[in-house]
Amino acid sequence: QIAASDALAASFAAAPAERTGIEVVELRKDYGRKKALAGISFKAEKNGFSVLLGPSGAGKTTTLRLLAGLEPQSGGEIYLDGREVSDLPPRSRELAMIFDNLALYPNRNGFENMASSLSMRGVPREEIRRRVFAMADKLNLTLTLERLPKTMSGGERQRLALGRALIKNPKFYLLDEPLSSLDAPLRFKLRTELKRLQREEGRTFLLATPDFHEALAVADEIVVLHEGRVAQKAAPQDLYDRPADVRTALLVGSPRINLWPARLGDDGRLRFAGFAPPLPPRLQKRLAGWSPRRPLSVGLRPENLRLGPVGRRSPGGPEGAGGAEGWGGPEGSSGLTGGLADQGGSEGRLGLDGPAEDQLGGLTAEGPLVDVESLGRAAAATVETEGQKAAALASASVLAGGLAGGLGERVSLTIVNLGKLMVFDDQGRNLE
Repeated sequence: QIAASDALAASFAAAPAERTGIEVVELRKDYGRKKALAGISFKAEKNGFSVLLGPSGAGKTTTLRLLAGLEPQSGGEIYLDGREVSDLPPRSRELAMIFDNLALYPNRNGFENMASSLSMRGVPREEIRRRVFAMADKLNLTLTLERLPKTMSGGERQRLALGRALIKNPKFYLLDEPLSSLDAPLRFKLRTELKRLQREEGRTFLLATPDFHEALAVADEIVVLHEGRVAQKAAPQDLYDRPADVRTALLVGSPRINLWPARLGDDGRLRFAGFAPPLPPRLQKRLAGWSPRRPLSVGLRPENLRLGPVGRRSPGGPEGAGGAEGWGGPEGSSGLTGGLADQGGSEGRLGLDGPAEDQLGGLTAEGPLVDVESLGRAAAATVETEGQKAAALASASVLAGGLAGGLGERVSLTIVNLGKLMVFDDQGRNLE
């Protein structure tokens, strides 16, 4: 990953004329001996919606604060539409930042809060009035303009903070976990609004969040941060399907990805959790000469496993794995598991294009059903196979009606899409 970051930085330096949007090159921030950012490089495309995704302490907020000029950087360069701004004060960077605490003036009403940035810039009173009412109409805040923030709902306060930033009409918007304090239904509604506003305004948005659902819902591209370094930069679907390493794979997806220790047999088959599939062709060259004694890890998302009874072939086939019938996930299960419902997620987005069970052996394992977690229309069933636990998605109705024995019943698990199998080396890196 460090080598990839170096290569990315070199490419930026080689083509300064092409710099647009937000770019950082080898950006560092030290707090004494602690390296909050260890030389990160990435680009947020102009007029796009990019997301910084990572766990607490990954460096997301620090990155935004350096971009905004609120803290000095320890090294590296920051470019905004090709202009190096590392030494410029915040007011000269043509950006607005929305904090997780919103920072509204408690003793000012909605109108005064939204107009505050314009008043400080000396915009004429009539122009301020026109722009505030236009923005309030766009955000459905007209009836709150005479109220104090303490009398507003959480969603109204959030939209007011967003309106105060949008009304400045900057080129760049930095959003630091702006929806983290809201309940789930309101977060869902407002992140949809954020995406709509970004498209309408045609501006560059960079949002920081630890919530992969939020990231997958709004992002054009996602930059994953781990411990002050860029782990991966990818489109949402690519990040879900091809995470760069084990940590990134675990960060994205619910239920979490299945991860098992594996070994490569002399016959070219991977062996893990009772399965023994052939090595996918795309990985045969990468693992040529790999010692069977050298450890591997295998990852597979739950929607790519099909649950069924032992002793007879489970119906549905690969084409049924995303539908409401058969022994597969419920209709639209990729939206439930991958957090892609906001993007219209469906079975086609995670297309089951791998081999059917009757074409290749080693794709089925057996074991007792040890747990079932309801997910509304779906259920996550946990099966123990050869001492390893495996989670699979199943239609709740099919699970209840087809496996009458309940917990403890012996069931089968079938890999319905070998193409989605991920293999990680002994350092946790994806071998693709």
